[in-house]
Amino acid sequence: MERLPLEYPTREALKIYLRRLLLISAVIGANFVLLGIFLLILKLPVVDPRLSLLFLTTLAAAIACAVYFATLYYKRGAVISLRNPLGQVEISQRAISDFIQREGREVEGVGDLKAKVRSTGEGVDVELSLSAQAEGEIPRLIDELQSVVKKYLNSTVGIENVKEIKVKVTKII
Repeated sequence: MERLPLEYPTREALKIYLRRLLLISAVIGANFVLLGIFLLILKLPVVDPRLSLLFLTTLAAAIACAVYFATLYYKRGAVISLRNPLGQVEISQRAISDFIQREGREVEGVGDLKAKVRSTGEGVDVELSLSAQAEGEIPRLIDELQSVVKKYLNSTVGIENVKEIKVKVTKII
C-alpha cells in the first residue's frame, strides 16, 4: 500500500470540534447576557470587583473547556491514510496504538505496555512505554519488541516507512 499524507484532523472530527466551539461560544455569550441582567436587577456598578472576578472566572473556565475539547477531538481525528488498489484506507492512530499494545504484551517479559503512534512527513514514529520483567535480558526484550512492532506495522497494517520506535522502560518487575 502506498502511504498518503496525514489528514489531520478528519472532516468529521472538524465538524464535531466546530459544533463544540459554537456551543462554548454560546455559553460565553449567555454569561455576558446573564451578567448584564444581574447588574440591572441588583443595580450594582459595573466596576464591582466581585462581579469582575466572577466574570473572569467564568470566562477562564469557558476557554479551558474550549481548549480541552479542541485537543480531545484533534487527537481523536488523527488517521494514517493508505492507498490500496480499491481505494483509500484510513486507519486511526488510536486503533493502531491499541493493537500494538495487544501484540506487544504477547512478547515474553513485557508487562504493562502503552503505545503512541504519530505520523510524520517521513514516516511513522512509535513511542512505547512499558514495564519489563527482570528475569529476562532487557536489551533483548527491547530488540524483540521493536521487531514485533515493526513487523506488525509493515505486514498487518501496511505501513512501510516506520521511522523510529522509541522504548521507555518505566518499571522493572
